[in-house]
Amino acid sequence: MAGRANIGYGIPYGNSTVLPYIRQFFAGGSNDIRAFRARSLGPGSYYYEINPDSSRIFPDQGGDIKMMLNGELRAKLFSVIHGAVFVDAGNVWTAKTDTSRMGSRFRLGNAFNEFAVGGGVGLRVDASIFVIRFDLATPFRKPWLPPGERWVFNQINFGDPTWRKQNLILNIGIGYPF
Repeated sequence: MAGRANIGYGIPYGNSTVLPYIRQFFAGGSNDIRAFRARSLGPGSYYYEINPDSSRIFPDQGGDIKMMLNGELRAKLFSVIHGAVFVDAGNVWTAKTDTSRMGSRFRLGNAFNEFAVGGGVGLRVDASIFVIRFDLATPFRKPWLPPGERWVFNQINFGDPTWRKQNLILNIGIGYPF
């Protein structure tokens, strides 16, 4: 069993009003909240609509504040093949109001209501000197949906190809996620 808590707060200094791009926090991806595409989650309850017909899917939604929790149950299956079951939760937020991304500002009272939650299963090839992993995840809670509709267990439909394309995320990585 492995777990991680990751909390961060960045403060712009000098005459800057936002953190430099390379210092911003992002959520989603293979070492983060694996049920969401890399850097696509947040900030807060803001949702960046991705055009499914576009070849450019790179939302890059950064923020100044990050909270994330990960839990993973790991087990050796056979030889060098290991398995995992995991749950990830968290989000990023902006410290100041961003009028172009409504719902992105951090408010302590709303923070846990704006957590994204996802989970899945993974396979790891552990050859002692390196680990290659494959994680398949799906969202359980989408923070951009209206309150009361954010938990999406009732929408899970593995038989629907459209649902699979939008909600099953395969992450491939080298090394353990944490």
